[in-house]
Amino acid sequence: MNEQQKASKVTKSDTNRRAAEMLIFLVASAVGIYSLGQGLSGLFEAGQGIHLIWLAVTGVAFLVLFAQMGRVKDTWPRRRDLIAQQAVNEAAIEQSPAQVEEREVR
Repeated sequence: MNEQQKASKVTKSDTNRRAAEMLIFLVASAVGIYSLGQGLSGLFEAGQGIHLIWLAVTGVAFLVLFAQMGRVKDTWPRRRDLIAQQAVNEAAIEQSPAQVEEREVR
């Protein structure tokens, strides 16, 4: 029972961490889009220039987004690993019981 409680706490903390990362990603996306629009508004409206402060905010938002995407990519399972694991599982199923016993003895 104690191990199950630990597993549920890990799952809850993992869920909370993922929710926080998603929130950071969404906020950084919104800030980046808004600041890019504000920074480049001078290109589309007469009498206004490009606002470098807003473009700097866009750069920071993009850095946060790229960092988050790098973290997410590192935690995703790779397809090659899944295919290799499936092949191992299929090979183990196809083996006769004598071969399985031989492998266990070694």
